Amino acid sequence: MSENRHPPLLQAFLSVRERMMATIYRRVGCRATTADLTQDTFLKLWERRSLLTDVADLAGYLVATGRNLAADYERRRRIAPFILGVDGLERIADPAPSAEDVVMGRDELRRLQKAIDALPPKCREVFLLSRLDGLTYAEIGIRLNISPKTVFSHMVTALERLKAEMMRT
Repeated sequence: MSENRHPPLLQAFLSVRERMMATIYRRVGCRATTADLTQDTFLKLWERRSLLTDVADLAGYLVATGRNLAADYERRRRIAPFILGVDGLERIADPAPSAEDVVMGRDELRRLQKAIDALPPKCREVFLLSRLDGLTYAEIGIRLNISPKTVFSHMVTALERLKAEMMRT
């Protein structure tokens, strides 16, 4: 198989090689990898050259193939620690809270529940309607038949008492 049998692919490759290399380099950031992927692009299409007879823009097809190979390379590089074994997994943080954090969180939640239960009835009701039900002060005022200013006053009282209780150790 001589070069003369398939000059369009070779000509297209030579005409876009620099542009393709720049595109690949922007993606992978390594000159050696860029050279390898550029060569892989040409070889991949060379092996399938009989399928390229209907491609209208061979140069564009080469650049797109190079860009896709670079994207595949980056994808494999990112997931390699997960595929190749446990090397590198120690650098990945576990998003789950520790057992100690869970116990401390439950204790804090119990303390907060006790503090809410200890609020004066109207303050507790205003606080729960605001924080749990998401009602505005005006909506709470309508529901409880009090002014929004009074709702605000109850909310300030509730927040001050809850903060003071939660600050105690």
